[in-house]
Amino acid sequence: MSLYRRLVSAIIVLLLAFSTGVFVIEVQQTRASLETQQRNQVTNLTQALSLSLVPFVEVGDWVAAETLIHAAFDGAAVKRIQLDAVGRDQPLVVERTAPAHSPELFQSLVRLPEQEGQRDVGGGWSPLGTLYVEADNNPAYNELWQLAIKLFGFLTLSVLIAVVVCTALIRWLLKPLKTLSQHVSDMEIHGFNKPLKSTRIKELEGITHAVNRLGKRLKEQYDAQSEQVRRLQAMAERDAVSELGNRAYLGRVMDEWLAAPDGGALMIVQFDALDDIYRRNGFEARDTAIRALAHQLRAARLNGETLSAARLSANEFAAILPDADDDERYQFIEHLLATLDRALDVNPMADEQGAHCHAGVVVKEPGAKRMTMLAAADKALQVARERQLNWELAPRASALDERNRGEWKLMVDQAIDEDRFLFVAQPVLTRDGGEFHREIFLRLPEGDRVHSAGSFVPVVYHFRMGDRLDRYVFEWIAKRYESLPERLAVNLTADTLGNSHSLDQLCQWFEKHPEVTARLDVEVSESDLLKHPSAIQRLSDHLRPRGARLGIDRFARNLQVMPYLVSLRPGYVKIDQSFFVRDDVDTELLRSLCMAAHQVDALVVVTRVETEEQRKRVEAIGADGFQGFLAPIEELVATRHQ
Repeated sequence: MSLYRRLVSAIIVLLLAFSTGVFVIEVQQTRASLETQQRNQVTNLTQALSLSLVPFVEVGDWVAAETLIHAAFDGAAVKRIQLDAVGRDQPLVVERTAPAHSPELFQSLVRLPEQEGQRDVGGGWSPLGTLYVEADNNPAYNELWQLAIKLFGFLTLSVLIAVVVCTALIRWLLKPLKTLSQHVSDMEIHGFNKPLKSTRIKELEGITHAVNRLGKRLKEQYDAQSEQVRRLQAMAERDAVSELGNRAYLGRVMDEWLAAPDGGALMIVQFDALDDIYRRNGFEARDTAIRALAHQLRAARLNGETLSAARLSANEFAAILPDADDDERYQFIEHLLATLDRALDVNPMADEQGAHCHAGVVVKEPGAKRMTMLAAADKALQVARERQLNWELAPRASALDERNRGEWKLMVDQAIDEDRFLFVAQPVLTRDGGEFHREIFLRLPEGDRVHSAGSFVPVVYHFRMGDRLDRYVFEWIAKRYESLPERLAVNLTADTLGNSHSLDQLCQWFEKHPEVTARLDVEVSESDLLKHPSAIQRLSDHLRPRGARLGIDRFARNLQVMPYLVSLRPGYVKIDQSFFVRDDVDTELLRSLCMAAHQVDALVVVTRVETEEQRKRVEAIGADGFQGFLAPIEELVATRHQ
């Protein structure tokens, strides 16, 4: 129970206790007063009536005696008067009872004693008779009942007014405390950027300053942790001269790229002119030329996306090109190599510019391996050098390339329209062996063959069909969720995040299916977070209140995403297994990544864990779960409900 409710409840209890006490005391005092008044009235009436009856009893005028007794009822609360006379065989009895307006329960609670009076009717030496008077309690009960009703109404109204006033006052007094509580909650959700405004309440000033200091220290601690992660990654993956990635960086990003359904190509570029510059002008001039080449590689854009570039040796560079049409890719390579040639040309005013670089290019194919692609790109580079060409494209070996992208698009459209996709899921396990969730993957059947996502998802990305595929997946889950596992993870495409209309439809879907949403984890890639931070923040704001979690996939490829964790507060992040296959510095890097994620209450999952040794390392670095071949992919069998 909140402090506000406790205070209001305490005030209500105190007011009720006070009102009850006032009510009981007032009723009891009135009861005692009525009892005394009734006793005196019976005594006085008995005495006066016994004296008044003497002359009538002496002469035996019973009619006059009865008339006098009837007259006594008019001004007194009496229900029975009895005269036992010596000269009369039967007692003279007169009874009259006032109507009762009070409940019997009330009468039992405020019981009045039965008042009675008795007196002899004097006649000289011997009494003429005996007079009995019995009081009527109904008028007293009626008076007490009216008092109780009026008093109860007054006290009830007073209590209600007092509760309303006290509630308003307490709400006003607790407003700074509520602001403080809300600020602490906001710190948990949105980070530590905004300090709490000072308050005029003296008792809360110290708490306000303490919270602000705590928020500042937590922000500094998180920033320091993020900076340590960036520094460790720079030490392990950055080339000192070009400030591009090194071989370790290229190996990591290639493994992640090949594991993802993205398309693209690998290019290796060799600059023989760097050796000439070194021999003529020394290493400083060569390093200047290397930095110029690195600048051009960082500035290059293909379809609005940057390249992942690395320096492999003294005069060799590599770059992963984003997915594009063949014509777009070829034009980009021609333009990029011409730009790099100009960056190395020592005489830009010459009529003809020399060719200072050669490149080998290999296009990514489904199931490709890193060493195979590097070998193919290097072989294409040697062919380009031998033939004195600017670049050479390695031949494609996959039979899947016999089908063009238009045919793949048609297959995907038909599979969506006819609901022919197969769904598989891979469990994500926690360190204690429990199941965190199951991640959904698609398979496309074609006759006796089943194509994995790597075969058709690049086509989906190329034709911007991701939002349609996302809607299909969510609708498929909604129709079968009752027979599906407890919690599922769905990867969201960039097409949905980059299209405000598609994102609106998805948010409406979450509102329409709260029971399904509560059992979902929605994953976005780190690169998508850098491109669409506001859309993902909006997505997170819709998921969190409905019990769903937001996850960041392919985490730590680009550590520029670290500041977003403070405001986004994802439920978990997924780090690729490629970190595991490198030197000891990366172990420290992984520990720092886990610590940074845990500081924003995000769990850490390591993907593509293949051996028991790697699973043990998951625990050693402080990660919370793992995903990989130790928990293999299984077919997701579900029953469609009406």
